[in-house]
Amino acid sequence: MKLRWISAGMLLLTGCLSQVDREAISFPDMPAMPIYHRTDNRQLSPDEASEALLAAQRACRTQPADGADPSPVGSPAFDSCMAEQGYQRVR
Repeated sequence: MKLRWISAGMLLLTGCLSQVDREAISFPDMPAMPIYHRTDNRQLSPDEASEALLAAQRACRTQPADGADPSPVGSPAFDSCMAEQGYQRVR
């Protein structure tokens, strides 16, 4: 009976959360993954912040024109590219 109430509560809660919030709950902070913050400290809505970060990551993960492999996330080359996009690695 308790499990039914918990699952019903979870269903109600997921209807009130944005997609970004649901994804954050589904994927907790990964200790080994780098974290990037905006260097201009501009406050964006959660959806805008997520879209801006994903756009910057996509720009830095695209294959270079010289045919080399893309830089992996967290590498010095990727960090440099993210800095050009307006993000600083904090961890």
